Amino acid sequence: MAERKDYSGEFDPDFRFEDLSKAALVRLVREYALIVQLLDRSVFAAVGMRYGQQAVEELAIDEWRGASPIYTERIRKIMGIEGDGVPAIFKQLQLDPGFAQHYMDVQYEVVDEQHGFFQLRSCGALLDVEPWGERPVRGMCHTIEDGTFDVTAQAVNPKARIRAVHRPPRVPAGRVPVCRWEVTIDDDTEVLPEAEITRMTRGTSAATFEFPAMRDGTPHIPCAAEPASSS
Repeated sequence: MAERKDYSGEFDPDFRFEDLSKAALVRLVREYALIVQLLDRSVFAAVGMRYGQQAVEELAIDEWRGASPIYTERIRKIMGIEGDGVPAIFKQLQLDPGFAQHYMDVQYEVVDEQHGFFQLRSCGALLDVEPWGERPVRGMCHTIEDGTFDVTAQAVNPKARIRAVHRPPRVPAGRVPVCRWEVTIDDDTEVLPEAEITRMTRGTSAATFEFPAMRDGTPHIPCAAEPASSS
């Protein structure tokens, strides 16, 4: 079957993603990553209008704590991300749906296996909240990120932590990069216990779902057929 460059033409009841060309898949993945942001915008706008900013922050932290460790494990398996150093953490962040490429213009700097930095030259999420003043900016860039970034990093290495070098509110206004973060791996780092929301999420059908092989027999998880190549 010839690869599709898009989904123009007749409806195909047996359509699968593997029918698409690489270019078409890239376009689709970009849109899916942005849709994650749209879903967050819509649900948290609804929560905020009904229950206020504090409820938005509390629910956002639980959402991220519940899902991030699980989807991190799944992405590492299908993409063959080995190791537990800073480069492995950065690989995972490059693929994280929370860092939709281009919508979040993220730059990475590896110092060594235990040390690195990342920064955002632009952030679509920040552009959404800045017009509403300092309170929601601090809620997103301080309260929510302080409650979730370490959870994401520790899904790769329990001794990892992420700390702000600088972050919004932007001083001076319009500062670029909008934020900069330091990632370290240290034996003295506090290992966070798995949150109850994470344990609950692990039991969902989404967390335990296993994709079938593709049309040509290629397994969804590469190591199911052969060892993943060294990263």
